[in-house]
Amino acid sequence: MRGMALKFEPVALFAMVVGHCLSTQAADEAKTLTLNYRGKVHLSVDKAADQNGVMFTITGLSGIAYGFDNHYVSVMDNSNHLVFLKVTFKDDGTIDQFAVTGGHTVPTSRDYEGIAYTGQERNSVFLSNEATPPPPALYEYSLDKSATLLQTVKMPPVFITQVDNRGLESLTRRADGKEIWTANEEALTADGVPSTTTAGSVVRLVRFAVNGNTLTPAEEYAYVLEPIHAGVGAPFCSGLSDLTVLPDGTLLTLERSAIEGIPTFETRIFQVDFGGATDVSQGALAQGLKGQSYKPVTKKLLFSSTSIGENLEGLCLGPKLPNGNSVLLGVVDNGDPVSKNTLVSFELVDPAPLPMEIIYAAGGGAALLLLLLAALKFRRANAR
Repeated sequence: MRGMALKFEPVALFAMVVGHCLSTQAADEAKTLTLNYRGKVHLSVDKAADQNGVMFTITGLSGIAYGFDNHYVSVMDNSNHLVFLKVTFKDDGTIDQFAVTGGHTVPTSRDYEGIAYTGQERNSVFLSNEATPPPPALYEYSLDKSATLLQTVKMPPVFITQVDNRGLESLTRRADGKEIWTANEEALTADGVPSTTTAGSVVRLVRFAVNGNTLTPAEEYAYVLEPIHAGVGAPFCSGLSDLTVLPDGTLLTLERSAIEGIPTFETRIFQVDFGGATDVSQGALAQGLKGQSYKPVTKKLLFSSTSIGENLEGLCLGPKLPNGNSVLLGVVDNGDPVSKNTLVSFELVDPAPLPMEIIYAAGGGAALLLLLLAALKFRRANAR
């Protein structure tokens, strides 16, 4: 209001000043996540009944999405089956209890690899198809008994150059439903060559803007994979297996490296930074990256290990833990001699400081104490 004088008490003024410092710190810390591996469990059953009571064998779990109330849905590759799971966790993100609760059969069998759940109101899933042909696309199916195909979403034209069995491996949907991400596993022939032991392939991260139930291709970004890991045996592949988008829009990538030897698999999880990256959906870059100048996204390693020892292919964001951190839950594809139907869990550590609205609400001496502690934490962090 014009001409109105503002007056702050000392504690409130101090809260505003320190609040500004902490908000700046929070913006920086939000870009730095920590991931703790919390182990794995093998499914105790290998069969499920679909919506019509027909039994099928659980195999080739390649993607997973969180539904609600500890319920998940996983997709099987080279099939038309989904598997419903219920998984609960201990306070640190370790899997506590787990069970197969049912299944779902969709009308058409394809090499589905990624899955994204739309929510209880729409009650459907999007599935990404890795194989070529048909032309690369996303398919949305209802989860009611009819399993109706609700829509087919075409990929940008350059994806027609995807390599068979190295196509759309990943899929993830932001919690607010406003965007969906997918990517190819290894380079399109228009973009580059497969991974080797000395260089990683380049793939395209594709964002779809979602308006209601309509998906529209938006930005595309180049993402450079890690080389095939070292070991005893012949190199096989290094590809992008899945994506996980967090509620704030942060994107995580799951890379899978494999050799025909020991250690067979290396799992890597990265945090993506889009700062300064080129939108390759524009101009000549939309037709292919070979011979072109562009800047790929950068990435920060959160996890890298051969200790899982199995083919971790799918990854999704699960529920919040009592400590404010979140669960990441993954599934293993059992299509090789060393992998089984396995669930893998991680604790995703939230680095955000205490929200300022809590500090303001505390009032008086409590607010001052909280602010002093926060300021001390900030000073120590910056002194390191």
